Amino acid sequence: MHEYYHQQFRDDLSRFMQNPDMLYFGHSWHVNCVGLEKISIGSRCKFLVCLYFSVMTDQAVYTHYRGLHARFEKMAAYPKFCHGLGQFQKNPRDLLDVPVDCGFVDRQDLLQVMAEGMELFVDEVVSFCRDHMRELQPAEFFDKLIYDPDVQIPELLVIADPALKGMPGWVAYDSLRRAVKDRFSSSPTTDD
Repeated sequence: MHEYYHQQFRDDLSRFMQNPDMLYFGHSWHVNCVGLEKISIGSRCKFLVCLYFSVMTDQAVYTHYRGLHARFEKMAAYPKFCHGLGQFQKNPRDLLDVPVDCGFVDRQDLLQVMAEGMELFVDEVVSFCRDHMRELQPAEFFDKLIYDPDVQIPELLVIADPALKGMPGWVAYDSLRRAVKDRFSSSPTTDD
């Protein structure tokens, strides 16, 4: 996953985006996952996990650290997953669930890369904060992200509907919680 993210993800992202000058996508995601057909089948699962955490990071910085977002956006240039004329943001969980529902990726293949993808996500945020944005504390960022109502999937829902445990969105959330716990259980600093 690390190798894919650092060596291929940006190239795949360029292929995926309809217009490289416009960072917005997702208007018809629920219908045809437009752009995903440009990503090789062998890379799609890794691509989706990296796209998911990239979109989620951008949305989280905008929501929880609005004063830092303009600077973050210039550095990261992450795409915006949205719909409508007002460019309303969609829940990034759909980046994982919809391609499975539409048959663009195999559920088990996607679930197989999730834990490693969320570990990479945590490592990348820690590294980014340490190297580029020290005022953003990773432990605080992840605490806000994990409890964000658009990210969190309460255990009560899973108890009420055990089928949720097989959904990529749930597995991503659970894997993220585990990766954050593993990373910050001893020291929640950016100097790790």
